[in-house]
Amino acid sequence: MRLPSLVVAVDRALQTTGTPPRGGTLVVGLSGGADSVALLDALTSLRRRRGFRVVAAHLDHGLREGSADDAAFCAELCQRLDVPLRAGRADVRARAARERGGLEQAARRERYAFLRRVEEEEAAVAVAVAHTRDDQAETLLLRLLRGAGATGLAGMRPRNGDVVRPLLAVSRQEVLAHLRERGLAWREDPSNADTAHRRNRVRHELIPYLEERFNPGIRAALARTASVLADEAAYVRAEAEALLARIVRAEGGALLLRRAPLAEAPSAVARAAIRLALLRAGGLAQVGALHVDQVLRLARAKAPSGRRLPLPGGREARFTRDDVRIEVHTGRGTKAVSSPEEP
Repeated sequence: MRLPSLVVAVDRALQTTGTPPRGGTLVVGLSGGADSVALLDALTSLRRRRGFRVVAAHLDHGLREGSADDAAFCAELCQRLDVPLRAGRADVRARAARERGGLEQAARRERYAFLRRVEEEEAAVAVAVAHTRDDQAETLLLRLLRGAGATGLAGMRPRNGDVVRPLLAVSRQEVLAHLRERGLAWREDPSNADTAHRRNRVRHELIPYLEERFNPGIRAALARTASVLADEAAYVRAEAEALLARIVRAEGGALLLRRAPLAEAPSAVARAAIRLALLRAGGLAQVGALHVDQVLRLARAKAPSGRRLPLPGGREARFTRDDVRIEVHTGRGTKAVSSPEEP
């Protein structure tokens, strides 16, 4: 029996990432939207052929009326596909208020925390999320507008640790065609049409403009660019990890980088090493290319001793003749933060 083209693409992506192995369990993030429904359907079509188990996970963010209907839809879909469903609920507004951040960031953190709890409880090997080629194009443009460097412009990876993205080479049009072919319904989130959100403006205004005026295939072109940059960023990161291993040490709750070898390293490698150090010392939330460049510029200065550079997350880089010291200030001294976020 010939498999649908989207299922073939998902099968190819799973083989490339090596996930899941035969006998393993894969947790699938299921929002009820078109992309996640298509991904769940494709994986259920492959589970017997490939010999793995699928568990769906749905989180109600509690952000809008109708979210309970999304949960009911997901339960009905999973019953139809014979897939176990793990459902949860989060208070995203409360988290955003606690962390003094945006709702989108709080929702993302709650979602991934929930998916990883399910992953652990189900003894799963990975979490599958339904980002598509269109999402990749939007991500690259958003990061370009923010002034990201090559690492940020590399976008999302097919696999990043325990997270896999089997639809990353699939367009949203292909997703919708698959759902129509399979007779599958999905839920529409009204907030996806709200152009008050920057991603929605990119999706509904910027990309259609670029398609009409510059390149009808802009989505595929941007995704290819992200893929090329990802390969180059992986090489630079490996070099940066080797550099950091030679020059970093912990002291009094801070990270110290030997200044001379950092300053002498190629700029791309030095920047990546600084990002890795910041990742260890509190994560990369709100860290941009400008912050990294400022650290590198002062590290290369002739006489930086005594200079201090404030960094996101209550951190500070202090410069001496020999070292760059990255520390996090609290009310009772200085300490490193031990729960970095993913890049």
